[in-house]
Amino acid sequence: MSVILTGSGGKVVMAAPGRPMLAGPLPAVASGSSSALVFSSAGGLTGWWDAGVAAGVLDSTGLPLTRFGVSAGSAADKSGSATPLTVWHAATSGTGYPTATPRLNGLLGGIGLNMIVPPTLPASGQQLPLMDPDQGLVSGAMSLGAGAAWTVFLVWSRPNWRQSSTAASTLLSIGGIQVLAVDNNSGGRLVLFPGPRQTVLATTITRRHSHAVILRNTPGTGVDVWLDATQVATAAPNPLAPSAAAPLLFLHDGTAGGGAECWFHEAAVWNNALTIGGIAAVLTYETRWILGPRKGIQVLVTGQSNAGNGWTDGAWHLLAQGVAWHLGALGFGVVANYGDTSSRAATCIHGEGIYPVTSGGLPLTGSFLNNPGDGSTPSTWHLGADGLAVQTWIQSDTAAEDAADIAVILWPWSEDDSTRLYSEKATYEAAARQFLSLERGMLSRSPASLPQVWWSAIPFPWNNNDPGTQMQREVVADMAADPTQNVTVVLPQTSDSLPRCIGGAPLVYDPVKGIWSGGDNSHRDLPDNQRFGMLAAPLVARAILASEGGDTITAIPAGIPAAGGPMVIHVYRQSNTSLIITVHHDSGTDLIVPATLAAVGAGWAVMDGGSVASPGTIVTATACVRLNTTQVQITLSQALVNPSASCRLFYPYGTATMGRGNSVTDNFSEVTPPLGWNIAADLGTAPGVEAAFVASAAALGSTTPLDYITTPWRFNIPVHIPMATASGVQLSDTP
Repeated sequence: MSVILTGSGGKVVMAAPGRPMLAGPLPAVASGSSSALVFSSAGGLTGWWDAGVAAGVLDSTGLPLTRFGVSAGSAADKSGSATPLTVWHAATSGTGYPTATPRLNGLLGGIGLNMIVPPTLPASGQQLPLMDPDQGLVSGAMSLGAGAAWTVFLVWSRPNWRQSSTAASTLLSIGGIQVLAVDNNSGGRLVLFPGPRQTVLATTITRRHSHAVILRNTPGTGVDVWLDATQVATAAPNPLAPSAAAPLLFLHDGTAGGGAECWFHEAAVWNNALTIGGIAAVLTYETRWILGPRKGIQVLVTGQSNAGNGWTDGAWHLLAQGVAWHLGALGFGVVANYGDTSSRAATCIHGEGIYPVTSGGLPLTGSFLNNPGDGSTPSTWHLGADGLAVQTWIQSDTAAEDAADIAVILWPWSEDDSTRLYSEKATYEAAARQFLSLERGMLSRSPASLPQVWWSAIPFPWNNNDPGTQMQREVVADMAADPTQNVTVVLPQTSDSLPRCIGGAPLVYDPVKGIWSGGDNSHRDLPDNQRFGMLAAPLVARAILASEGGDTITAIPAGIPAAGGPMVIHVYRQSNTSLIITVHHDSGTDLIVPATLAAVGAGWAVMDGGSVASPGTIVTATACVRLNTTQVQITLSQALVNPSASCRLFYPYGTATMGRGNSVTDNFSEVTPPLGWNIAADLGTAPGVEAAFVASAAALGSTTPLDYITTPWRFNIPVHIPMATASGVQLSDTP
């Protein structure tokens, strides 16, 4: 018998037979008392600040935080010297407190302030997070002169190039003198004491990165430097005065607007030069941080007006933020532009299908692909005017480094294409495959490395084409079932939404009863688009993870949505007017039938005979009740006449709109998430979030109920028909 002993928070990695087994600390887990021993055992520890865990951050009154996602007043001093790092601005009227922010490096966090909180949109050219350009942290007086022995340890992350200036990001400064700085805007140098006596420590620092540095000064010798466990300088000149006792500034150069625009993670200062053994201990300790180049997540959005509205609503920035949260990515953004058929460069073009729609009487028909009208197979079609506009935006109007960060293609797109005849299914599917291939080609990417994600067709009642809508859903299902396409359906239920509230079409909505009137039926309302973005985030993250991997998080645990909500898996025909519907839960544990239109069966429908191509009678429901945690019972408006093998359940069928709050859901909002995976706590309550949602709704004149705005990222997820059975779930005579 063998016994393996490992410390709290440890991991054991089982190797192949004949190879050694490795054990080590889990990344993103604080080391507890062992880390305190590392820092204090060398002696002379005068300050140690760890913002990687919430308890290491203090609020404005000096109390330790119990969670991330709230304002930070300072970083607590763990050295016992009681000298916290306080928030510092050069300007007399600073931008306010930074935020204790989670998941910046695995599950570890840090301190900083993102100036633009989704769903607020960044200005053209801005990248998220947009860091406060005048924020730093300051210590008490430290003796860091050339004639004193000292050691400084710092861990930081930079999410983007500095956006307020092209000047270097100053990481450490004292008395107005830069100690350590990193280049911006394509520069890759890390420089010790920038100026006439500078030492270049590295030349390959990337745009996005996390790094740890140790500076050790020995009087009469100079400064030794370790970057990410590698010694990069020995006895470098120290131009500081022999005695330089002053506060040490972290991530700021001391001038107005001199912030480094980086996240602060951890730092420590000793008033001696650590021994080689002490340095080795710190280097071992810093492995809790994932160091080196980091990733940004860019979402490329393509479609027509609902895709464009989702972009202007901030829905896709919410999606990108949520994906970055799930993957531990350092930056996020959206590659999109909303235009019309005259646009030189756009990815979302009003009123356009993939190729011309010849049925339905639509005034705008689509030219993402050019159909030459000669009967040729769509696999030979070339880009049309719309497709060329997409190509121009990606290849000419998007910065190359942002295009390289595109991790997924999002198609919130179905409107015009759902008005096609069902008989056009094969042509439409071939065209969708061809345009997706060409779009990936614009980025020189393969299906395996660049996933595409889609939604199940939204209600689009232009010509009430139910078979066409079902056809579009079947095509999405077919492509998702083909592993060579790398397509995932991330919003399998979109009918639980409302027509768009706009100035010319005001929407009146009663969230208690679930009834509404007015609105623009062709477009989804702002709150629904924003909810779609948040609901899709875990599924999009999983698609990216399976394709090219995440950033500092490489696995998403069970308990986080993986299928888009509860799925209908069995329909028992209890009688000709009563059906028992069984679902398989995704991440919830119970079913909820709201006391809205959901209780009178909204959305449930049975096709009594026929097929999607040639529909039989559509029988709707008049009641829906919860039976238990996995079953509901619906009552039909009339008796079914065909055998069960000829009857199929839909939720909904075709262009039917259930409306917001009118779907049967799970209880996901009430389920305790895995430890460290509470996105609602991390993102939904952060400073500025509620104001951002309120402002986005007010800008459109939305009548969104306040209870939705104040609880972002916390939802129950609607029941859906699995895409594998997009043509309906066959009824059964067996319970």
